[in-house]
Amino acid sequence: MNHLPTLQAPVLERPLLLYLASNSQVIRALLAQKNDDGNEQPIYYVSRTLKNAETKYPRIEKAFVVVIYASQRLKRYFSAHQILLVTKSHPIKALLHQPLLTGRIAQWLVLLSQYNIGLRTPRVVKSQAIANLLAQFPRKEEGSLSKEIPGEVAVVELLGKKWTMRFDGSATTTSNGLGVVLSCKDGDTMPLSFKLGFSCSNNVAEYEAYLTGLTIALSIGVKHIRVLGDSNLVVSQVKGDFTLREQSLAAYRTWAQRLEQEFQTFSIEYTQMSKNRFANALATLGSQVPFKGRDTLVRIGRQEHSIIRILKKMFPEEPEQQD
Repeated sequence: MNHLPTLQAPVLERPLLLYLASNSQVIRALLAQKNDDGNEQPIYYVSRTLKNAETKYPRIEKAFVVVIYASQRLKRYFSAHQILLVTKSHPIKALLHQPLLTGRIAQWLVLLSQYNIGLRTPRVVKSQAIANLLAQFPRKEEGSLSKEIPGEVAVVELLGKKWTMRFDGSATTTSNGLGVVLSCKDGDTMPLSFKLGFSCSNNVAEYEAYLTGLTIALSIGVKHIRVLGDSNLVVSQVKGDFTLREQSLAAYRTWAQRLEQEFQTFSIEYTQMSKNRFANALATLGSQVPFKGRDTLVRIGRQEHSIIRILKKMFPEEPEQQD
């Protein structure tokens, strides 16, 4: 057996490469990063033995289980770096870019949406060979993936949680967008933004946001939900306080009633726009940001100090400007 390279500490603001490996018994993931010479160095690897129903997962689902498991075990790396998933698997590429899915994969995709994950086609086999080597030597670990991954067993935990959904739609003469924020008490927050590829009224955009949010919530197994929206028309029509006057909204209200029945507990309330800013910002983002393809990634960083202070540290030799 070849000697495995020594694990290295990652360099900040440099992407990490995520390699996957799995067989009938084990899943493993390896994080690597290119050094200054362009050579990949291993950063961290994790492994888990598959048990019970997990061994029967299709190959594509096993691959997703590796990504989810790695994101949970190595959350600080996933939060601090862009992750480039090195894969030839076209199904993974396709599923990562699907806006709406159902079932187990939908749950995993929503969980992964909080990270900056991209895709890269394999160019060298060095780190992939390491990942494959790790998969050949499974290390027994206590506990099942079902305790950490939302799957057939652990979905019970998801079902019991009380979720809050905020929604907003934005319609202008040139573009339309949706914003949905799903959150629960333990701190999990899932912000989602969509660009509509068709023209519509503001009321239609609000209903689109509402139904999209409910659909996603159901697709990831949510059964208890509280909905907040700043569209008085949508909220009042859903609650039965307003009659339906626009025939263009009839299908939306019908589907709303249908989806609401799928939840074990459901409530909807009107909230002021000032308390719905997150969903509003996502809707505006979806409508205003131009991009090609099915989706795009926008990262928001936190800057603690003025750019002037940062520049002074970068260029200490520059003289102070006098008033």
